[in-house]
Amino acid sequence: MDEKKDLQEQTEEKKDQAKELSPTWAHECIEDIDDWIESQGIYLRQ
Repeated sequence: MDEKKDLQEQTEEKKDQAKELSPTWAHECIEDIDDWIESQGIYLRQ
């Protein structure tokens, strides 16, 4: 029973976090991933 309540709380928290995302969140994530890939020594951008 407690697990269901915990799951509901986590779902509600995720919904709240999604509302707080900036309009450019996807672009920012892509840039972060590209930077991480380059930090690993793999260069995609030229």
